[in-house]
Amino acid sequence: MTKNLQAARKARNWTQAQLADQLYAAADRLGVELPGQSSLKAEISMFENGRRPPGEKYQRLFREVYQATDAELGFVRESATVAPLPAVTSPMPTPVALPGSVSPPMVSYLQAVFTQHAQAEPLVGPRFLVPAVEAQLPLIEQMCVEASGSIRDDVLHMGSRFSEFLGWLYQDLGDSRTAMQWTNLAMDYAQELDDPVVSAYTLQRRSNIAAEAGHAGHGVGLANAAARRLGKLPHRVQAVVLRASANAQSLLGEADECARTLDRAREAAERGVGDDDRFAMYCTPSYVEMEAAMCSLRLQRPQEAIPVFLGSLKDWPAEQERDRGLCLARLATAYALSEDVESAHETALQAVAVAQATGSARIKEELFRLQTHLARWRKLVEIAELNHTLGTMRST
Repeated sequence: MTKNLQAARKARNWTQAQLADQLYAAADRLGVELPGQSSLKAEISMFENGRRPPGEKYQRLFREVYQATDAELGFVRESATVAPLPAVTSPMPTPVALPGSVSPPMVSYLQAVFTQHAQAEPLVGPRFLVPAVEAQLPLIEQMCVEASGSIRDDVLHMGSRFSEFLGWLYQDLGDSRTAMQWTNLAMDYAQELDDPVVSAYTLQRRSNIAAEAGHAGHGVGLANAAARRLGKLPHRVQAVVLRASANAQSLLGEADECARTLDRAREAAERGVGDDDRFAMYCTPSYVEMEAAMCSLRLQRPQEAIPVFLGSLKDWPAEQERDRGLCLARLATAYALSEDVESAHETALQAVAVAQATGSARIKEELFRLQTHLARWRKLVEIAELNHTLGTMRST
């Protein structure tokens, strides 16, 4: 690798200082943050003399600067490091023999556990809850195998809820593949139940995962499937399904269609005020407005988004700390797009604190995207410090 990098630079008659300038230019194009001039020169020297291999970020920049392949530059892909929470190769847990026949008290136990987990999730984030929720799945799977008669629907319902919830936790950890696996299992249970509400809610969750993973077209298709029996759904579930459609439409740049869908979502959420909805109690009118603001952000309309985010934060529920962090990160992005660097920096620091406390990958990814919008001001001391903090967060 050492000889390849040195040869590529010398073939262009560049000094290391000139290479540093080229790397900064490439970083601006790709939305990547780099350290100061002296630190970057030291990094280049270590890369070229073999004292430190370049990480993925620098490999990407070297490919851009030299317009060369990994093989030409001598990069060898290392095996992936082991993640703290390894991806599930199959969402089906290993069957475990039940101590007795499936009974109403066993279902009541699972319902109580699920309620506790759902209440804890916004406060503690996914990192601590995934092992606890996964621990319930062998019991639930075996209950689904053995249950029959009138109790079977109750067991299938708990299977769907736990699987969908686990999919959400993995999504918040940034693992869309495993999130979709568990949500697909939830869909299997929902199909056996033949419950339009369970099916629609699970389909919109699949839509959300697909859109967030960059597959907006698939997201729209899944949201459309969820909306096929829209009139039969509770108002809040209608609103969350329509919100999923608007989310995917904004990613596709379909501004007019997105606006019409959001109007319908607002109307459904307003009608749902006061409803006892076991699936989408969180889908209030203010929630829809915050999601609409995010759509405005994706459509490059930050001035529409800022007042909505600020209004939401004024009355944010204390038990929804993780979502407050996501709102802060989105507000910081809106400020950056509006070229209000000071407000973007101050708001981002608040979001960083929540991301570190909860481990939410969704907050982190929003902050990493923010770096691209702040790239023009990277030499400001406060932005450089923020980038350093985010760089440390990314590496861990």
